[in-house]
Amino acid sequence: MEKEKWTMERVHQELSEARTRVFVTNKVLETGNLKFSDHPEWALVIEPVLEDLMANAAAIQELLQKKSQG
Repeated sequence: MEKEKWTMERVHQELSEARTRVFVTNKVLETGNLKFSDHPEWALVIEPVLEDLMANAAAIQELLQKKSQG
């Protein structure tokens, strides 16, 4: 099976899907139907994921700023 090449359209699609997943996760946790206090092991999983999201978002933002300046 041949891997799909990276294009701006693919980047857009991947970002849209990721954005939706993060939004849905937030809304599910916001409702209180699922609680970390009932499943503390998941806090161990989600905290590093959130750190990665924030670090990668900052790196992308920096790249975008460099592109717009140069």
